[in-house]
This record gives sequence, structure tokens and C-alpha cells, in this order.
Amino acid sequence: MLSVWTIGHLRGSAPDHLPAAIRLAVLGDPVSHSLSPEMQNAGLVARDLPFQYTRLWVKSGDLAEVFSRLREREFIGWNLTVPHKVAALGLVDVVDRAAGRVGAINTVVNRSGSLVGFNTDGVGLIAALRESFSLDFGSSRIAVLGAGGGAGMTAAIFLLDQNPRQLLLANRTRAKLDQLRSVIGQDDRVSFWPWEKLGEVFARADLIINASSVGLAGHALDWDSRWLEPRHRVFDMMYSSKPTAVVNWAAAAGASAVDGASMLLHQGTAAFRHWFGPPVPEAAMREALYRKLEGRS
Repeated sequence: MLSVWTIGHLRGSAPDHLPAAIRLAVLGDPVSHSLSPEMQNAGLVARDLPFQYTRLWVKSGDLAEVFSRLREREFIGWNLTVPHKVAALGLVDVVDRAAGRVGAINTVVNRSGSLVGFNTDGVGLIAALRESFSLDFGSSRIAVLGAGGGAGMTAAIFLLDQNPRQLLLANRTRAKLDQLRSVIGQDDRVSFWPWEKLGEVFARADLIINASSVGLAGHALDWDSRWLEPRHRVFDMMYSSKPTAVVNWAAAAGASAVDGASMLLHQGTAAFRHWFGPPVPEAAMREALYRKLEGRS
């Protein structure tokens, strides 16, 4: 069976037939790298549900048609990854309040033909931070780096709901930082920082969340190692079979650091709950995800 399907398979114009058992998918461009199928299919097996979850490679211009065809095929639901999370907001019939605040969705539930959009990324981040650091949000000074992007903005909005002691939002592009300021509004707990002030951001924060592209291929990790102290905790939203560049950098300074694999897990279990309700087979989904990550090294 194909590991990545296309709009041609939904139209019936491709030679391969989309199996009837496939009733869930992740839509993206690219999408072949996604580990959601391994995780979600393990959950389906654990719950003894007769469905399958796959990858759908969808170009931006085809997103509306794909939504229509998935609705017609009575898909149970689907996930969205880059670059579709914002555009998908306008293609559902109902938007969950939290997703509306963020301005993006990553999960769709098909309720008898009515499409409901959710954003489980923020829920996944909060759960991952609690799991990784046993975090007390009320006493934490949290910095989000790359807060003007989609992932960073989602993090900022969901973190505010946890009533942190301080929230420091930094972004490389001033215009996006200004946009974020307009979304969040006046809040004494929140401060906005240009990229050239990162050293001061590190000095003021005790938890650093990297939502930027720093550390990815082609994006140098040019932070000054003197900014980091052993007291810092670092969470990199990126994940890999090997420690990410940010995790390696933080660990070299003696700081506690983890990547975003646990966030992927928890946003996935939240999506599963939206589709099927409890119980959510988290243990089976966790085992499948981390086994796949280990196999990619």
C-alpha cells in the first residue's frame, strides 16, 4: 500500500485505489516525513477500530477540493501540517474557540457532514512541558523564540492560559512581533523583544521554548553560549531521531533540554480524543512513535 496518497486518488484518476478502510489522514506539503500515521494507526489497533490513517500530499491550491472530497467520502477526520493550518480555518463549518484565537487549525472532525476545526498543538505543548519538566507555570518565566510564526503564536496564546509569572516573546521580524502584540493585547505579564535583544531574554527567562527555524538545516544556531546557564530549561519544538542542534547546544551548557517529540505525541492523542473519545491508547501511540524515531537514526 502507498505511504503517501494524492488528490488524484481522491478524484479516482490515479491508477491506485484508495482503500475504503482509510478514513483518517494528515494533509501537508511536504508530508512524507510525518510520523503521525505510525502513531495514530497504533492507537486505532489498540482500540480495535477498523480504520486506517495515512498521508495525503496536498498542494495549497487543492486544499478546498480535498476538504470537499474527504467530506464526501465520509472521512472521520484529518490533521493538517505545514502549510495548511491557517488556510484550513476558512474551510470548516465550526471553529473551536481556542483554534479561533490562534487563527489556525491542525485537526478536523467530520460530524455527519459538518466539519469542526480544532488546534491541538497548544494542548500538546502544555502537556509536553509538564511531562518534560514537571513545570509549575505560575512561577515560571517563559521565553518563546520565534513567537511571530504560527507555532510560536500558538504557544504564546496557550501559555498565557496557564498564567505564567512572565512571558517573553521574541521574533526576528518586527512586523510579525507587532502583529502578535495586537493579537495578545495589553497584559502586564507579557513583554515583546526584538531578536537583537535575545541575550537579555535569556537572562530574564528560566524556560526557553524554540519555535523558530534556528538549528534546522540551512539555519545556523548563532546564539551565544554565554547566554545559557545550568538553571535554564530548553524545549525545542523540532524533533528528530537524534538530538537537535538546539538540544545539543543547551546540553553542552549543562541545561536541561528536550525536543518536540513529546509535543507531537500529545497533540496526536488530543486529536484522537476528538475523533473517538476516551479511552485514548496513549501508551500504544507513544511506543509506536518512539520506535519509529529510533528506527530513523
